[in-house]
Amino acid sequence: ELRSLLEKVSNNGEVALREEAIEAFGEQAKEAVRKQFTPRDTIFRPRASNIGRPLCVLQRQKEGAEEEPMPYNHVIRMLIGDCVEAIVRLLLTAAGSNVTSDGDKVELDIDGTAVKGESDIDIGGKVYDIKSCSPFAFMKWQRGYEALAAEDDFGYIGQLFFYADAQKKQPGGWIVVNKSSGEITVVDVEGGRKEAKRVRDERSSIISALANDAPFRRCFEEEDEFFRKKKTGDKVLSKACGFCGFKKHCWPTAKYRPSKMSNPEAKAPTYRWFTD
Repeated sequence: ELRSLLEKVSNNGEVALREEAIEAFGEQAKEAVRKQFTPRDTIFRPRASNIGRPLCVLQRQKEGAEEEPMPYNHVIRMLIGDCVEAIVRLLLTAAGSNVTSDGDKVELDIDGTAVKGESDIDIGGKVYDIKSCSPFAFMKWQRGYEALAAEDDFGYIGQLFFYADAQKKQPGGWIVVNKSSGEITVVDVEGGRKEAKRVRDERSSIISALANDAPFRRCFEEEDEFFRKKKTGDKVLSKACGFCGFKKHCWPTAKYRPSKMSNPEAKAPTYRWFTD
């Protein structure tokens, strides 16, 4: 539906778009600005947005460890993401999609801990999350649910299942937009009951560890660096640790530097986080 609509509009076709939908888009964009320019609550609590993150990240947040500062363009990335969500909602309305709910505030009791969040959108009674991403991340999304589950460092699966369980609905998947090219892909949840049990068991385990102040442990270890499928002898951080704002607490000697295998005269040498 979305692609058909966009093809029509991109080729100067006429599409009926209600004024109320345009007004709703404007209100969502304004709310995005308000949200991003309002300081966040720094008190740690399990939330829908973090419930799927690795336990080590949540433990660092709970203990109040100092996090690396965000770069100046962080707020622009967040605003773009929020506006992309509003655009997708507008397009779904214009395409006549069966939107059964939108922006619900939800709460779920997980083993005695009340966790809150706000769901993105329901289509045909199933819960969907809207994501925007870089071209590189978009390639991973295009590989489907299995690729996401193998490397879900930002906890997207746990987040979606939380929204679904809190509303006693089925998880549908993700509507993903490449924020550079404007391409759209839809990734459906797979795995059936076995996968749902895995996600829910992991969620309960994380909540239990946080509630009982379980001893901290790293969830990821250093990895071998490879060049042309051969080990270089150097050790690098996992992707999860490389993106983590608490990496220096776990890896105090880590350095972001070019690989020794890179040509020092190259215009874009390969940089990685090395453990020393």
